[in-house]
Amino acid sequence: MKNADMPAMPTPEDLDGYYRDPKACKFFMPFMGLTKREHFAGLAMQGVLSSDANLEMSPKEIATISVEQADVLLAELEKEQK
Repeated sequence: MKNADMPAMPTPEDLDGYYRDPKACKFFMPFMGLTKREHFAGLAMQGVLSSDANLEMSPKEIATISVEQADVLLAELEKEQK
């Protein structure tokens, strides 16, 4: 699983009794909620919308820039882990 697809705020395994690793247990429950990529894109979009830069941008442009920023951040984070 790529870092971008990892959960932004995972729930501890012991909270609901399910294991998150399908290899560790036959009972597998995928994470619910936003991925890191979705979370970072939302934060980037929040920043763009709160600035004056968005006054001349279409909603599509704002969304595209937000996702691009999230992808750049995730790529940089991947570099640091190696």
